[in-house]
Amino acid sequence: MHSEIDERTGEVLDRRARKREARRGHLLDLAADLVQRHGVAGVTMAALADAADYAPASLYTYFPSRSALLAALQRRALHKLAAVAEEHVADWEDALTELSPAPPAEVAALAKLIAFSDLFLAAPRRYPKEFRLQQELLVNSEVEDTADAASVVPAAMAVLDVPRRLLAAAADAGALRSDEPASDPLDQPVDGALLRTLAWIVALNGALLTERLTTGLPTTEAALGRELTTALLLGWGADPAALATARTLAHDWAR
Repeated sequence: MHSEIDERTGEVLDRRARKREARRGHLLDLAADLVQRHGVAGVTMAALADAADYAPASLYTYFPSRSALLAALQRRALHKLAAVAEEHVADWEDALTELSPAPPAEVAALAKLIAFSDLFLAAPRRYPKEFRLQQELLVNSEVEDTADAASVVPAAMAVLDVPRRLLAAAADAGALRSDEPASDPLDQPVDGALLRTLAWIVALNGALLTERLTTGLPTTEAALGRELTTALLLGWGADPAALATARTLAHDWAR
């Protein structure tokens, strides 16, 4: 009998389990549509039951609570965003191998950082459902129970690991200063590249959130994000000339 693998658990699925997983995926598609139209506040078990034409009680066989539904939706969105980022990094690596002569290592490392920044800033347009969900949950963190929120952490860290690796590689290549020692609130050591990653992603998210301001700004959120990336990279020791060359290279990849 033909079997498939559950991407969430790695377990083999029989025919009945595959049908159940397909129905679950369809429910998550409908929930994502609700987020797109009404925001996270519009994702309730009653609203999803109505959209799916299910009896409300039947939804609880797939998701034990609204919190579990939102966590499942967030995990799926993060998995997609992480996969997209990994695919782009691989494309940038391939593009670098085709260049002759090859750019200096520091320029190549900075180009990948700039390209990641551009990819992140384009995410609301390219991946609107996944990205809006993440932004909504940033400002509505209380909608998930502690246990459900914890179940999202590995997927979130997989997304953050892409820029973390790029920043660490840039420091190794001499494009940025070495990470300074840091510690968490419990005085435990923290990976410096991860600390830089968090600062960078928070800055870019903040730039994108300016789209929601009711008063106009004399710039776009994407342009503001690019300025923040440039400022952070310079602050972390990037050479201005190398950064300018890297930006040209990254711009060529986006064509």
